[in-house]
Amino acid sequence: MRRTFSIVFFLSVLACGLLLYWRGGKQQLKPFGEAPIAGTPAAVSPPPPRLVPVVPSREADNDAGHLALDEDSLMQQIRDSLLSNPKLAETLAREGRQRFPDSAVADERDAFLVFSLLNQRRFERARIAARYYFDHHQGGRFAERLSALTGVHSRPTGPSP
Repeated sequence: MRRTFSIVFFLSVLACGLLLYWRGGKQQLKPFGEAPIAGTPAAVSPPPPRLVPVVPSREADNDAGHLALDEDSLMQQIRDSLLSNPKLAETLAREGRQRFPDSAVADERDAFLVFSLLNQRRFERARIAARYYFDHHQGGRFAERLSALTGVHSRPTGPSP
């Protein structure tokens, strides 16, 4: 029984190999770097992409371009650039903190500042920003998530027992 199984298994592997060889034999494989064989169409590959240097615009460097934004536009721009451009999100969040210190969305803005620092892998700065968040937003919406990401926790308030 075992011998029969071995023979059947060997024949099925052989049949699969022949099938793959027969189906794949229509394409002629050539070693890497070798020129195409005469009489066969040359493989056309697109030219490599040209690297174009990214030149920052004057608006990105100019803080006056951000000053024209109202708070809602500023927050939307922070949300949009949080993952794609965390450095810009950090700059906008800090600007929003200066321009709108006591706004209704200060909780979200300061949490986004921490997230942007984490996305830049600036962990110590993110912990400092998280401490600021916990000092200024007791029981904030993002407190639990910031604690999990940074290891910083809110300080207890009130007299000690």
